[in-house]
Amino acid sequence: MTAGETLRLRAGVAIGRERNGVHLVGYPDTTPIDGGDLAVVRALAAGEHRAEEFPAQARALLSRLRQDGWLAVTVHDGGTLVHTLEPRRRPPADAPADVPPTARLSRFTTIAAVPGGGLRATSPRAWASITVHAPGALAALADPGTAGPLPGIGAQAATLLRRDLLWSGLAVTGDEDEEFRVRQWSAVDLAFHWSSRGIDGGSGVAGGFGATYWGREHAAAPAPRPPAAGPATDLPHPDRERVLATDPSLTEVLEARRSVRDHDAGRPITIVQLAEFLHRCARTADRPTPYGDRPRRAYPGGGGVHELELYVVAHQVAGLEPGTYHYDGYGHRLELVGRQPGAEAILLDAARAMSGAGARPQVLVLVTARFEQLMWVYEGLAYALILKNLGVLTQTMYLVATAMGLGGCALGSSAPRAFQRITGADPLSEDVVGEFMLGTVAAEHPTEGDA
Repeated sequence: MTAGETLRLRAGVAIGRERNGVHLVGYPDTTPIDGGDLAVVRALAAGEHRAEEFPAQARALLSRLRQDGWLAVTVHDGGTLVHTLEPRRRPPADAPADVPPTARLSRFTTIAAVPGGGLRATSPRAWASITVHAPGALAALADPGTAGPLPGIGAQAATLLRRDLLWSGLAVTGDEDEEFRVRQWSAVDLAFHWSSRGIDGGSGVAGGFGATYWGREHAAAPAPRPPAAGPATDLPHPDRERVLATDPSLTEVLEARRSVRDHDAGRPITIVQLAEFLHRCARTADRPTPYGDRPRRAYPGGGGVHELELYVVAHQVAGLEPGTYHYDGYGHRLELVGRQPGAEAILLDAARAMSGAGARPQVLVLVTARFEQLMWVYEGLAYALILKNLGVLTQTMYLVATAMGLGGCALGSSAPRAFQRITGADPLSEDVVGEFMLGTVAAEHPTEGDA
């Protein structure tokens, strides 16, 4: 059976009018459209069409748009939809004449289900994605180098699918890890970098990128976190005048900042010191904006949302019982979340092992993100933005700890399942994204430079 093709404008492309005429706009590219071609372009924007449906004079336009990556191409085998090639940018070269038997999927290619059916293959290294519609075509994803027909699909359509997999960059023939610049990337890391930078346009839940407010129909999570069920401990407020009079300069703090892993077991941090640290790092107040009240903290947060929350796992704090507490930045108090010595021991021991410390930290600060506060606004970059906000908060905690003469150390990971056991939090709504050890400085302690 002879394979056929239908064409449409690729996703994310709009027809824009400017003073100098009509253009197709698809981040980051534009291309001019002659007035006589506008009807053809509008038809392609409205849906799928065979090239034969357009007048002969439109063939040059279709060829240009296809070569420049403006058209998505769907291959049909009789009445069967086989696959759709969806460009994200201009193709780098002509399609290969044949597919060698050594062809295989790139290790950077990921496959996911799409709404409405089908499986979509994408890769940060590919210039196009491919959506496979026909169940029989799935075999080509597993082994793109094997020639011949596929179940329920003719040889010509099967050849086009294999060709497009190789042409797009979703499949490869050689050793793609031969160069270290490629081998250094895991598939997850490269996909995260690519999608969170908007390198090829929209990569979000609704196909967009940036502050699209795609989830506006869902109620946003309240800015103040609902209070924990346990009793709350009101914390003393620091003496602002004393802090202003005795704090070292910013330059001195920046130069003195170190990662302190070991604490003075004979001199535990006090609840007064912990209260000052939390107040200076994460005290929260409402600030009026044209869009309603927004939270304000000492550190900047993308979008002014401040989705990060602080939990304190108190191990050795003078004046505070051991346990896990949530810091209420609005009320400047600690809310008891729970006391589960087993789960807390897992968290504290994970911090000790991760840092290489000789003992458990006096305090482990867990930073969580309430994802729903941010993700209903942003597409594509929401999690990357959370990590940037975490970095700003981490530096704030380092500087405050240094100014107070306390020892602090950020960690790369912890034991998130133990946190979920203590709090009962749904990890899709709130989960740990960062950790910070805090305590008094031991007389001799290893720092980041000599540990």
